[in-house]
Formats: sequence, structure tokens, C-alpha cells
Amino acid sequence: MTFLDDEFKYYLPNMTCLSLLNLPYESRCMMVRKVPDCKALINNLNYFEVLCCTLGIRTPETEISVMLLFIFFVLVYVLITGIIVSTYLSPVMKILSVKMHMNEYFAGITVLAFANSFPDLISNMMPIRAQGALFTRTISNALVIVLVCGGMVCYLKPFKMDGHSTTRDLLFLLLAVEVMSFMVSHEGKVSQSDSLVLLTFYGIYLIIQLADLILMRRTIKQLRAEIFILRQQPISLKRNEILRKKMAVLIDLENNEVMSIRKQNTGFYTHKSRSSPAGSFFVTPVLKTNTNDVDYVSTRTILHNKKNLKNQFLFSEFLSALNPIDTMDWKLSNNCDRFIIICKCPLVFIAKFVVPEVNYEKYKHGWSKLLNCMQIITTPFIIITTVHSDLAKVYCGWHIVLNFKYSLWSLCLTVPTAVFVFFHSRTDLPPPYHFLFLFITSTSSFVIIFMCAAEIEVLTTIVGIVFNLSDNFMDITFGSLINAILDLIAIFGMTMQGYEKMAFAAIFAGPFFSIIVGMAVPLYFNEHVREQGATVWLYGEHGVVCYIFFLITVISTLTWTLTLNFYSRRSVGIYCWILLILFLLFAFAIEWNVIHGFSFDPYFPPQ
Repeated sequence: MTFLDDEFKYYLPNMTCLSLLNLPYESRCMMVRKVPDCKALINNLNYFEVLCCTLGIRTPETEISVMLLFIFFVLVYVLITGIIVSTYLSPVMKILSVKMHMNEYFAGITVLAFANSFPDLISNMMPIRAQGALFTRTISNALVIVLVCGGMVCYLKPFKMDGHSTTRDLLFLLLAVEVMSFMVSHEGKVSQSDSLVLLTFYGIYLIIQLADLILMRRTIKQLRAEIFILRQQPISLKRNEILRKKMAVLIDLENNEVMSIRKQNTGFYTHKSRSSPAGSFFVTPVLKTNTNDVDYVSTRTILHNKKNLKNQFLFSEFLSALNPIDTMDWKLSNNCDRFIIICKCPLVFIAKFVVPEVNYEKYKHGWSKLLNCMQIITTPFIIITTVHSDLAKVYCGWHIVLNFKYSLWSLCLTVPTAVFVFFHSRTDLPPPYHFLFLFITSTSSFVIIFMCAAEIEVLTTIVGIVFNLSDNFMDITFGSLINAILDLIAIFGMTMQGYEKMAFAAIFAGPFFSIIVGMAVPLYFNEHVREQGATVWLYGEHGVVCYIFFLITVISTLTWTLTLNFYSRRSVGIYCWILLILFLLFAFAIEWNVIHGFSFDPYFPPQ
């Protein structure tokens, strides 16, 4: 018995919690509470405890019913992320881009790309990914984002992209996947120095992009000086021709010089001349640009009147700010849309209470005196409690124990600050320091997105195991599609507001960030990749398939951009979606053993 006890003692620490879902039902609860890996894989809710102990599942039918409930939770987490991104994070990204004097392209490759890729980076560092197919997951996410989001931008907002920037991004993306593939496969393992070398590529990328922006602005200044000199010269045909050419170049560059905040839905379309709906689906529309920029100085002061009391309409404004139903949206919606609005009400209300809204497109920039003063206290308290509890990982049954050890100390700073803001500010005008709420908004948004991404990761993995689907297959299909949906929300919002250049730049820069930084950082801290043979599980079963389809996507994108002289068309968007469908069909066929993948079968030499 001593030998068996010792063997069982060393067996438990090396056992993965995911394998417990293949044990008999009556043995799962005991093993869930004994295997240490089960505590490492959970986040705010212990789904393994719920599945195996709390609900006491004993039949496959009940297990499938619970899996459908888990899928519903995944949709809820996706919806929460969509609300946070569209309502809070997107306006913040636009404001930061304007305040930092970026142009659309540079804002897309930095601010928007980082915001989109942040959940991917965090999920790669989770314990559940310690020995997962990181290469397959990252490349498939990048592939699906380019095809889904890129196809959506080309279909909704055909536009003239910047030629040299697009070509450079595609070549950098191609370089990233080749370098990453070489480092993962080289010597069968990945060292910390390899990760640091990989990170230097992102630094080089940013330096080149910043240098390009500086050179463009220098060129604009030089052209303005040359045009001024030409206008002082006597009129002649030669002088007019030179002036016309320089003016055309200057106007083109000035359109990309700085970013402005535009009103929502600034672009609209008219089809060329097609009467049939089927024809309009494929025909590239002609974009009529409406460059109505938001005068955010006016939106800040439009309701201000010195004769008003400082706290006029204080409580009515508070209730209006917390109202989860927008009156105008409700009036313009049909019954189906109203049902969706009602279903979203609880989530929208919680988001309004926790996350401050800073939006230069709205009157008073979203300022609500009483609500914002409350959020100065409540938001840091909630965020610190959530992060600290997640790091401490102390559970009471199926849920995490909230830890208030550090969050209580935040009240010493936030309560006096809130009192000062309340007595110093007005209801009809945001205070001069209102921009500081950008930090609270962005921090709380990223924490909520991280929490949702972590829960989605665990839930999709559990669902895949119960339905006998491999981890690799779940990663490159449902996992990649969910990740793309999160990016699609931000990309769609930016596109429909007239920032299609910013959105299109982020479509390539985001995957580049995920491949370089999103892989280098987890590989640097992951000790398992130092072991010989780590390449096998880093690539996974579908790694070569994702790699080949990714090369097809990048090379074909480079081909059509050059062929169409960097004009996007609706047909390109449809092509991207067809290529995505082929990739998914290929993945399903491999999973169901209809065809053989590109990976090599294991070979065991005879003894």
C-alpha cells in the first residue's frame, strides 16, 4: 500500500484537470478537489466544482445541458466585452489618438492594435496555456482576424489605402510568422534569448513607423514652403503645372496628417446603377464622404450657463446617466431590436455604474457629476478587489473569495478626491481635469475585458473536451472566431464612423503584435518551452495547416492590393470570407478524419 500511496501522491501533481472530464461521473468530484491543477486553471468561478460537485452530474444528457448553459455564458461574456469596447474603450482610443497628435494610420497600428490584441496576450499567459499549442492558436487568431475583419472593412467601406504603408505591414506580417516559425521549430525548444530577439522586431517595427510619420510631416512642411514660393512667382504654364502637382501631393498627405473626432455614421453609400438586390451585394459602392468633424470644444460647453446653479438637475442627470435604455434608440427600433435592448439592460446598467464614460461626441463629453464622483470611489475599489482576489485565488466552493485587504486602503485617497471634485465641479460643464477619467475608463475596461477573455478561455476548453473535440481544433475554430468577434466589434465601430484607414491598419498591426509580443512574452516566462521536444506541442496537430493558410492569406492580400492599385472592393471582402470558410472546412475535415492534415505522423523506430 505504501508504494501505491507514493505513486498516487506523485501522480496527482502531474495530472491535468482537463483529463478529469473523461473519468467516470462518480469519481470526478473527489479528483477535482484533490488535483492541484484544477485550482490553477480556474478564474473567478470554479466551473469544475460546479460541473462535478455542485450539480452532481451523473448522465451524459445532463452534462450536455450544462454545456449548453456554458455556451450561453460564453455569449454573455462576448456581449459584455462588446458593450465595453463599443461604448467606453473606442471613444477613449479616439481621444488618446487626437491628444497625442497621431494620424489615423499610426493610431491604428498602436492604440487600436494594442487594445485588440491585449486579450490574446493575457490568455496566452494563463496557466491553461502553459503547455498548449501557442503557435497554432496565435497564427489561427491572426488568420481569422485578417479574413473576418479585413473582409468586413473592404465590404462595408471600400476606400483608397496608403500603398507603401499597407505593403510594409504585409511584409512585416510575413516576416513575423517566418521568424516565429523558425524559432519555435529550431532545436526543438525556445530559449529566453530567442524571446528577447523576437521582441526586438516589434521595436524595429515601431521605430520605422514613427520615422515614416515624422518624414511625412516634414514633407508637408516642405511642400507648403515650396507652394508659397511658387505662388509669388509670375504666372506661367510651367509654374501652374508644377503648382498643381505639388498641391495634389500636399492635399493627399494632409488627409493623413492628423486624426480628428468624427460624428458617428459619417460615411454613406450610393450604388452605381443596380436595381437588383443580388447585384448590389457584389457591386462595390461609391463612397460619399461626409467629413463632419466633431467640435469637441463646443460639445463640452454647449449646455454651460454661468447663471445655472452648480448642482442644477443633479439627481435627474444621475438617473438619466444610469438609464440602460437610450430613448432615441428605443424609438427607432423595431420589436426585435427592442427585445435585444431589454436583454442587454442588466449588463449595460452594470457597465454604466462601474466604468466612467468619456466621449467627446456627446454633450458635456459624457460628464455626469454625481455618477462620476461616485465612480472615483467605486471603480478603483472594484478593480483593485477584483485583481487582488484573482491573484490570491482563494475559493469558497464554486466561487472566488473577494479580498478587500488592499482595496479598502484606496478609500483613503478616492473619498477625499471625490469630495473635492463634487464641490469644485458643475453639472453643466465637465471640470478641466475631466481627461484624467480616461485613465480610470481604460484601466477598468481592460480589466473587464481580461476577465471575460479568461472565462471564455476556460469555458470553451471545457465544452470542447465534453464534446470530444481536440484542444487544437477548438483553438483554431471556435476560439479564433470568438477572438475575432471581439476585434470585429471595435473594427466595425471605427469603420462605420469613417476611420476605415485606422481600422484597416489595426487589422494587420494587431496580428503582428500578437505574433511577436503575444508569443515572445509568454515564451519568456514559460519554463516548459525550454524542454527538448517543446516544438511538438507548440505546433500542435493543426500548426502546419494554420501556417500554410496564413501564408496564402498574406500573399493573396499583397497580390490584390498591388493589382487593384490599393483600392479595396466588395469582391475582396467576399473573397476573404470564402477563404475563411475553406479554412474552417479544412479544419473540420481533419478533426473528423475525412482528410489527413499536413502534420507528420509520429514515427517510432523499432527496438
